[in-house]
Amino acid sequence: MRDPVGRTLAREPLRRRGVVVGVWRGGDDIGLWHRGDLAAGERSIFEIGSITKVFTATLLADMAHEGLLGIDDRVSLHLPPGVEMPLRGREITLADLSSHRSGLPALPKGLLLPALTTRRRDPYADWDAARLEAAIPRTRPRSEPEKRFRYSNYGVGLLGYALARRAGTSYDELVRQRIAQPLGLHDTGMTVDAGRLATPHGFAGRPASHWHVDALAGAGALRSSARDLLGFLRLHADPSDRPLAVAARETQRPRTKVGHAHVGLGWLIFPPSRRLPFELLLHEGGTGGFRAFAGLAPERELGVVVLTNQARGVGRLGLRLLRAASRR
Repeated sequence: MRDPVGRTLAREPLRRRGVVVGVWRGGDDIGLWHRGDLAAGERSIFEIGSITKVFTATLLADMAHEGLLGIDDRVSLHLPPGVEMPLRGREITLADLSSHRSGLPALPKGLLLPALTTRRRDPYADWDAARLEAAIPRTRPRSEPEKRFRYSNYGVGLLGYALARRAGTSYDELVRQRIAQPLGLHDTGMTVDAGRLATPHGFAGRPASHWHVDALAGAGALRSSARDLLGFLRLHADPSDRPLAVAARETQRPRTKVGHAHVGLGWLIFPPSRRLPFELLLHEGGTGGFRAFAGLAPERELGVVVLTNQARGVGRLGLRLLRAASRR
């Protein structure tokens, strides 16, 4: 294992049931590695949790580029008649939802308690469109839009719902039509090849449940493979003028700031540092039995994906692999 990525993986203690790592280093240079308990090996499919939010952001930018809506449209323009958005200061926009500056709470009213108790093994499964629409006017924003960064699954889930409604289709089909099919991402969606879907495990390694996200799908419902996620990262480093690449670049424009990082549409954007001397786009994700990491340095044409079927974080491993891959 002379490759620095392989050496880094070899030194990593095997604390997770299964791990797949994907690295893209420009052009067609893609490497895939896997370790542990995965029947489909590097072809395994995982729940990617909140990395879904970057897909939702890309949908927003792509639909805006086509003229179907505006990134800064008021959310209220894309809701059913009679469903009123809560108001605190100015009206909340689609961009506010995607960049976590809407002021909305993390979860809709009525979801948190079941998610912690009776529905904790599959907390979003019963939250359908009717429940979401009933919760919207009952929501109390925690702050005015743009006043502060407040991470919200509710906000991005609501964005995915609004985009699907504008397109007249489901969120799953919207992702397939606008992202997965154009990019050839055959393993990405809410419904995937069950034979290659990895078995979920909790933090301690005990069996867990798959999550089924309904109306809030845009916040974390997608499943994907390492190869597919690398294809999605490659889109976000594409300098061409094809519409989907233009939309991907729009997601990377800073909208607000949190700590020393900026927030685009979906992405966290980190400036160059001593340990990673290049700008980094980053998002992580997790469900009840999975964790996921996606990091991209567009100017270096360098991307890393880490997927595991156990609820143990992979962010630190992802950053170590980015450093290793950049030294090749």
